[in-house]
Amino acid sequence: MDVSRFSKQRALCLAIGLLLAGAAPAALAQNAAPSPNATINLIRLMVKKGLITQADADGLIAEANAEAAQAQKAQAPSALAANDGAQPGDVRVPYVPQSVRNEIREQVKQEVIAQARSEHWAQPDALPEWLDRIAWSGDIRVRDEGRYFSRSNSPYFIDYAALNRGGPFDVNQIGRGVNPPIANTQQNRPNILSIQAHLGVDVKLGDTITAGIRIGSGNDNNPVSTTQALGGGLAKKNLWLDRAWLRWQPLEWGALTAGRFANPFFATDLIYSPELNFDGIVGQGHWKLASDIEGFANAGVFPIQYAGNDTPSQAFGYQKNRSDQKWLSAVQLGAHWKIDEDMQWSAALAYYYYDKMRGSLSQPCPIYTGINFCSTDDDAPQYMQKGNSVFLLRNIVPDPSSPGNYAQPQLVGLAYDYHLLNLTSQFDFAVGSTPVRVQADYVRNMSYHAKDAFQRYPNGLGQPVNNYEASTAANESGPYKSGPVGWLLRGILGNPSPMKAHDWNVAFGYKYLQPDAVLDGLTDPNFHLGGTNTKGFIVSADYGIAERTWLTARYFNARQVFGPPLSIDVVQLEINSKF
Repeated sequence: MDVSRFSKQRALCLAIGLLLAGAAPAALAQNAAPSPNATINLIRLMVKKGLITQADADGLIAEANAEAAQAQKAQAPSALAANDGAQPGDVRVPYVPQSVRNEIREQVKQEVIAQARSEHWAQPDALPEWLDRIAWSGDIRVRDEGRYFSRSNSPYFIDYAALNRGGPFDVNQIGRGVNPPIANTQQNRPNILSIQAHLGVDVKLGDTITAGIRIGSGNDNNPVSTTQALGGGLAKKNLWLDRAWLRWQPLEWGALTAGRFANPFFATDLIYSPELNFDGIVGQGHWKLASDIEGFANAGVFPIQYAGNDTPSQAFGYQKNRSDQKWLSAVQLGAHWKIDEDMQWSAALAYYYYDKMRGSLSQPCPIYTGINFCSTDDDAPQYMQKGNSVFLLRNIVPDPSSPGNYAQPQLVGLAYDYHLLNLTSQFDFAVGSTPVRVQADYVRNMSYHAKDAFQRYPNGLGQPVNNYEASTAANESGPYKSGPVGWLLRGILGNPSPMKAHDWNVAFGYKYLQPDAVLDGLTDPNFHLGGTNTKGFIVSADYGIAERTWLTARYFNARQVFGPPLSIDVVQLEINSKF
């Protein structure tokens, strides 16, 4: 038996013995008849169950009797001893009313039972104590999605994300019977059945340390979605390491988390996909500003992209790509104001500083000599969707033997930096017994200057190749149009997080994102099928059909802000569960 646990049991038995010392010194005999005293019976049961031995029980009671006798002898007046017929050595026990004895007995019994339950020593078949430090969680979603494109959409949208994934692509072949990757803009895609699943475990390692791991589904390792399309010849589906983190919380008001974890910022889906996780280190704190106002702060650093250590593999050491590591540094300050029982206002101001995300034009690159790399190839974003202004990264030197007909295999990079100022507000209140939530979110890219993208390099190099007002099979033309602003306004009537049968909500929102307001690769992949340069409505409804299970219907109506027409409607029907 564990020594510390046994010591606690002895102490509890001693406390009980002190209460009963004068009344029942022999009541604990092994074969004694049942006692009307519940506490005595409890001690007998502890002996019978082997939690303490009979000798220990008898010894404790004897010791308690001796100490009680000594105390009574020291306190009793000599005149009382002379008049009450007591003999030397007799022990006097003061009278304790029955109601007091009952109250003490019940209190001690409850303390013993509570300790027994918490330490599992009164439940032989109970689970080990260490399992109490583990918390499991998970969710499953089955979705039917329809994607509907307007027949008025332009058919000439180059998919620059696909160009980078499969590239480099020879842009000099455009218009000569070879097309770059072209995005679908006119063919509907109804009834795409998909699933999403997560399974996570959080473990409390000590008083200040917690660890967490979560696995998730997903078609690929993109950062913004864990949706897995069904079908594919009924092939097995993928699992990814979705989260893995350690959290140190030395103070009640502050914690430090490192690894891969959920979005730590107070945010909507304006800037970041709701399924986006962050890699890096973040510190979080909260404190009381007033009796009804709590302030909070979040600050962290997050790696976005590294240059490959050995890239390009065919290059000699002095030709390896430079190491311009791309990081996000972020800080957010905010407060929650509890106005009354049914009303709260939350607001936060954040600054997201993406360092070195902007691409750079390569050094003159003589592809015609047989090399297949240029100096800034690693500036191509590792993940894109659509909308951000991009330019051709490679400064390719024409073949002097055929200056009018040479290969120009290209990758694209971002034309601007992204330093985002973000103001987020949320107001919760109730109309009668029905919750209501209003969200407002605003973002501006403080580093955006349209002319800068056209003046960085001489001879027309490094200029944006997209976000023009018109497009053709050969190129984009017309005036260039972009912008640094985005905003969202949404109202939710009902329970925002339905977890019980008959919980419900309906929501209506409007989102607006200019092309270079935020990084298109981190946005919600459902609205306009991901990216920026989009605006439109979002309508949704949830209804709980059972405990932790609910149905969802959602409709996205979105089109371009600037440039050629691109209207996309998305309809989603889901059944969700969470545990």
